[in-house]
Amino acid sequence: MKPPFPLRYFLASVLLLATLATLFSLSAALRTQQELRRQLEEKGGALAEALDISSRNAILSNALMEEMIAQRLLDNARLVDQLLRSRPPDPEWLRRISAANSLARIDLLDPRGRPYEPPSRPPMMPGMMMGRPPATAAEAQERHGMMMYMWGRRWTSPPAGDEVPPAIRDRKFWEGTVLGVAVGARSFQGIIAVHADARSVLDFSRTIGVQHQVEELGRQAGVESIALLDRDLTVLAHSDPARVGARETDDALRAALEHRRVLTRMVQKDGSATVYEVVKPLALEGSRTGLLRIGLSTASMDRVWRADRLAVAAMAAAVLGLGALGMAAIFYTQSRHLTHIRALEAEMARGERLATVGNLAAAVAHEIRNPLSAVSMGLQRLRAEFEPAERDEYRRMVDLVQGEVRRLNAIVEEFLSLARPIQLRPEPVGVAALLDEIRQLVEPQARQAGIALEQAIPPALPDVRADRDRIKQVLLNLALNAIQAMPTGGRLTLGAAASSAALTLIVTDTGSGIPPELLPRVFEPYVTTKTTGLGLGLAIARRMVEAHGGRIEVESQVGQGTSFRIVLPRDGSARG
Repeated sequence: MKPPFPLRYFLASVLLLATLATLFSLSAALRTQQELRRQLEEKGGALAEALDISSRNAILSNALMEEMIAQRLLDNARLVDQLLRSRPPDPEWLRRISAANSLARIDLLDPRGRPYEPPSRPPMMPGMMMGRPPATAAEAQERHGMMMYMWGRRWTSPPAGDEVPPAIRDRKFWEGTVLGVAVGARSFQGIIAVHADARSVLDFSRTIGVQHQVEELGRQAGVESIALLDRDLTVLAHSDPARVGARETDDALRAALEHRRVLTRMVQKDGSATVYEVVKPLALEGSRTGLLRIGLSTASMDRVWRADRLAVAAMAAAVLGLGALGMAAIFYTQSRHLTHIRALEAEMARGERLATVGNLAAAVAHEIRNPLSAVSMGLQRLRAEFEPAERDEYRRMVDLVQGEVRRLNAIVEEFLSLARPIQLRPEPVGVAALLDEIRQLVEPQARQAGIALEQAIPPALPDVRADRDRIKQVLLNLALNAIQAMPTGGRLTLGAAASSAALTLIVTDTGSGIPPELLPRVFEPYVTTKTTGLGLGLAIARRMVEAHGGRIEVESQVGQGTSFRIVLPRDGSARG
C-alpha cells in the first residue's frame, strides 16, 4: 500500500527533529550538571572559608593551651629543681608531687639519659648543694640550666635551639606520654622531665581543640570528611578520629601545598562513591603551612542529576513524538493538497487535449459531413429515378452504401459531441424507472450473450435533478460496454445508492476487466480495449457526467470484472 506522503522525506525530517531534540536534551542536562557542580563548589568554598577561620582560632587556642601547659610543666620542673637543692631525691616524694599537681610522672635523668642515681657521700651541711660543691653547681647551671625541650604534637613552631644532647635524645624518654617538658637541672648534673597527664590534655583538646571542631563540622549533612594536614601531609585533625596521625601520599595534595593553590576535584571513594573534594592551603602558625581537605558527598547532586536526565529525556521524547505527529499531519495535508493540485493539473491537461481534439473533430466533421450529404442525396436519386434490370442487387448495393454513410455520419456526430458545448435540460428523474428502462433496452443482447441482469436499487430511492436523455445515454453506453466485455456470459448489475447530498448510479459486470496500465487513461479519447470503435464513448460519458457537476469513477480487476460509479449531486448543480 502506498503511503499517504513521501516516506523518505518524513523519515529524514523525523531524524532531523530527533537530532535537534537530542542536542537540546544534552545541552540542558549539561547546563544542569554544571549548575549543580557550581553549587557544590560554592558550598565547599563557603565551608572551607568557615573552617579556615575556625581552624585558625582553634589552632591559636591549641597554641595557647600548649603554652599554658608547657609553662605549668616548667614551673613544676623548676619547683622540683629548687626542692632538690635542699633534699635528696625520693621516688615516693616525686609521686606525691605528681599527684598533687595532676602530672603523669616526674623523671630525673643523668646526662646520658639514664635514671639519675645520687652519689654516695656524707650528708650535706646546711647551705651546700646536692651532688657537687657550689662552684661545680654554678658550672652545671651554666651548662644545663638554660636547656629546655618539649615533646608532643606541636601547633606552634619550636623555638630556636630547642634541642637536647644526642645522648639524651636517643633515649626517647618522652615515649608513653602525649606531652611533656625537659629542663636542665641546677641541683644536679642531668635533666628533670615532667610528663603531663594525658587525660587532662585530651579532655582540654576535645573541648576547644581543632579535632573537636573538625568532628563537629564533619557531622553536617552532605559532608563526607574533613581533614587538617601538616606540611608533611600528616593528619593533624580528622572527622574520623582513627585517621589522626596517618600520612597522605597523594601527589596532587603535595602540589597544592607547594604552590599554595586551591584544588577542586572529583575522587572515587571505596571504589564506588564519588566525592567532590576541596583542598585549600592553610597557615598554621607563622610561615608554617598546612592543608585543609574537605570531602563533600555528591549523592544529592547525583539524585538531582538523574531526575533531571529523566525529565529532560521525557521532555525530548514528548517533543519528538509531538513533532513527529505534527510533521506527519503537515506532510499528510501537504500531500493531499499536492494530490489535489496534480488532479486539477491533470484535469486541465485533459480539458486542453479534449478541446484540441474537439476543435480538430469539428473541422474534420465539417469537411466530411458535406460530401456525405451529397453522397446520401445521390443515392436517394439513384434509388428513385433509376431502375436497372437487376433490381434486387441494385437495391442491396444502394442500401449497403447508405448504411455506411449513416455509420460515417454517426462517427462524425461523436466527434462533434466532443467539440460542442453540452446543453442540459435538467428535470427530476426517477432513478429506479430509468434503470429499469436501461435493463429493458439491453435485455435482448444480454440474453443472446448468456448474461444475467440484476438490479440493486434500495427502496424509496429519491429522485435526482438531471438531463434524463444524457444520463440515459451514459448508462446505456456503460451497459453495452459491459455486455461486450462478457462474450461468454456473466452477470450485469444495475444499482444505485443515495446520501444526503449525492446519488450514485452503479454499473457492474463480471467480464474480463481493464488492464492496470490502461485503467488511469480509460476516460481519455481513443483509449479502448475493444477491437472496434474509436474509444470516444467513455470520454463523452465523462463530459456528460461532469456537465451535471458530478464525477464518474471506475474500479476493475483483470479476470474479475469492472464497476463504474456515477456520482451526481441531488440538487442538480451543474458546472454551467
